[in-house]
Amino acid sequence: MINDKIKEDYIKIINEDYKDYRKDYKNLLEKRKEYGATYKEEVLPTLYDAYFYDKKDFKLYDEMINIFMSIVEKVTKEYLENENYRKLFDLDPLTEKLILKDPGYDISTPIARFDVMYDGKKDYKFCELNTDGSSAMLEDKSLADLMKDSKAIKKLEEKYQINHINLLESLVDSIEDLYFSIKGKKEKINIAIVDIIEFDNIEFETIKKLFQKRGHNCKIANLKDLERKNNGLYIEDMKIDLVYRRLVTSDLIENKELGKNLIDAYLNDEIISIGSFRSTLFYTKDIFRILRLEESQKILSEKENEFIKNHIPYTEKLNYEKDKEKLVANKDKYILKPIQGYASHGIYVGKEHTKKEFEKILEEIKNKNYIYQEYYTVNPMKFIKMEKEKASLENFSYVTGLFAYNKKFIAPYMRIGNAAMISSAREYYVVSSLKIKEK
Repeated sequence: MINDKIKEDYIKIINEDYKDYRKDYKNLLEKRKEYGATYKEEVLPTLYDAYFYDKKDFKLYDEMINIFMSIVEKVTKEYLENENYRKLFDLDPLTEKLILKDPGYDISTPIARFDVMYDGKKDYKFCELNTDGSSAMLEDKSLADLMKDSKAIKKLEEKYQINHINLLESLVDSIEDLYFSIKGKKEKINIAIVDIIEFDNIEFETIKKLFQKRGHNCKIANLKDLERKNNGLYIEDMKIDLVYRRLVTSDLIENKELGKNLIDAYLNDEIISIGSFRSTLFYTKDIFRILRLEESQKILSEKENEFIKNHIPYTEKLNYEKDKEKLVANKDKYILKPIQGYASHGIYVGKEHTKKEFEKILEEIKNKNYIYQEYYTVNPMKFIKMEKEKASLENFSYVTGLFAYNKKFIAPYMRIGNAAMISSAREYYVVSSLKIKEK
């Protein structure tokens, strides 16, 4: 990984004229909202820095996605065709019905972000599979725009060629490509970006404008505002051709009366939805356990099973009476996750709690659907901190999100921090990912 090597050059640049670069960093922080660097209407915590990766890193990420997407498609196919295999997932009847419905295309998971803890070691681990309502594309782009406009990166560009892969433009490309392949022709599309949120979402607005710029009609639709009439699904006066689904399946099931129009329109082929509900299979945390079962192993290649053995953390469903003693005694080795959770809600890291606290947590969640999973850490990477007198290089833990559209790796997304888990629910930073090579 080239990141730490680049930082040696980068910190020299900053400390040669620290006062000026510190002022530039303050200016960058003030511009975050203007550039769209927000999460749930709050500005993103960030550094005067980026994650630098090269073509060698890109190739490794690409190889990870290629094998993972092969596993995704084989597991999905087995779920669709084998009723006994289906039972392993223990999904509710409506979710199962939505998954079994043919979406009109053969890619089960067209939009995904696979979060991996990779530090160059061979035993890296995937920690989250965001295959349902994948987000954060704008976070990466807005921070990259800010960094590319910074004085320090402009100076670094005297020695290096630095590029950024736009996750939003490539998202719109991939959705268009998939929709046109379904229809067999290019045409103007009526698109609804559908979720259940009640606040202004800058990422949705940005994606809407990108679709409109390409000549499509696009509206942001709250689930409750969708109407079904005249053999179609509508938002206001627009009949919807394509739903870009940011609504997580578990939220739809939880609000199935509110979402009845979307559900019925999907089941009656009145809309195309990207993604389809088949992406739910790899969104559930229980997939980590299911992938290791004999029933999964027999449908996968030797290489794929080896990949799972090495890179999918050991996972089991929580059985309170059976597992309590082991989990409390070895709490630092485990993390607890709700099977249908997302956005880091309801996650407990053993090493963040005393044995007494962890025992109490287990008692509180014993009747809920949880998994416990092997806890994994990475070797830290170097990132710049702007101190009072000079910049310093500090070690940070991190999680790399690998975005994949239509089964193809696009670019990484980077969150860093030094809490036991890197997430928006704890102290963290988001930094842009910039591809770099020496001139």
